[in-house]
Amino acid sequence: MKIQMDCLFEFKMGTTDIIALLALLVAGLSALYARWSWSEAKKANNISLLGHKKEIYDAFYELKMHMTQKAKSAELGEVSKFYYHQKNAKIYLPSKLAEDIEKYYDACFRICDIHRRDGGLTTESGADFEPHIANEKRLAPIIEKALVRLLQEVGT
Repeated sequence: MKIQMDCLFEFKMGTTDIIALLALLVAGLSALYARWSWSEAKKANNISLLGHKKEIYDAFYELKMHMTQKAKSAELGEVSKFYYHQKNAKIYLPSKLAEDIEKYYDACFRICDIHRRDGGLTTESGADFEPHIANEKRLAPIIEKALVRLLQEVGT
């Protein structure tokens, strides 16, 4: 006995079916392109933010080096160069890091102010320096480490 099965499927596609399939294909390609565009825009945004973070890091490093070299005789002109960078830190950096940077700048500024006011280290002003110098020395490595970590994260 011979069993014969005829399975014929006949597809008849009309003009509207073809248009619908083409529309589906175009929609799929559009979605892929939109996803790729979003990914590229995100990368461009990260690169732009990296530039701002790098400027803050460079300015911080210059201030840190000035404070290391001058310590209690830090110059107001040099410390003041960091003013706008510490303000921008609130925009481009995590809030905890921005707060630390603001405290660091404040400590450096107060060291300069005491030096300017007293004309240098005197017996009376020595005690005034100590809390600000302690803050500067405590915060500098914390801030530097956090900034370097942020700058390295963008590349990964």
